[in-house]
Amino acid sequence: MDKQTLRKIFLETRNNMDPATKKMLNHMLVASLRDVLKAYNIKQLGIFNPIGNEVDVRSLEDTYTLYYPKIENKEIVFYKDSGHFKPGQLGVMEPADAKPVVKEVLDAVIVPGLVYDDGLYRLGYGKGYYDAFLKDYQGLKVGVVFENFRVEALPNRAHDIPVDILVTDNQVYESRHDSDV
Repeated sequence: MDKQTLRKIFLETRNNMDPATKKMLNHMLVASLRDVLKAYNIKQLGIFNPIGNEVDVRSLEDTYTLYYPKIENKEIVFYKDSGHFKPGQLGVMEPADAKPVVKEVLDAVIVPGLVYDDGLYRLGYGKGYYDAFLKDYQGLKVGVVFENFRVEALPNRAHDIPVDILVTDNQVYESRHDSDV
């Protein structure tokens, strides 16, 4: 199945999630995510504002210094959380009045995805912004998705970048890509 078809199927499934179930699964996922971040001694964390029924990790603000992405010149740039947002190019709430940071400031980046596979590759919204950002990012790359949004394998290309760790509401998956080095 091609990426466009998969994207349509999983978007529809996610959009139809029961709100109470989504809230419960999100709570479970964030609890596991906190454990992972604590184990890696993370302090400076890049996160995202959720779209629709996407995983919501903004509650991490009580523990970490947060940075949010903004699309500038077709690239993701992270900004320190100032609490002020406005709709961006893709309708996602982006930082409105903050200072940009270089990616080396971020100990970890939480990477949104519509669906992830066993190789920790993701299917996003098709613009490639996160893959471009992650290709030379040296910090911890953490994917988040509800367990029901995992598949065995996704079609991927050379520019697709897997995450190091995937956290779901049910389990934590670690990358096997480092063993190839």
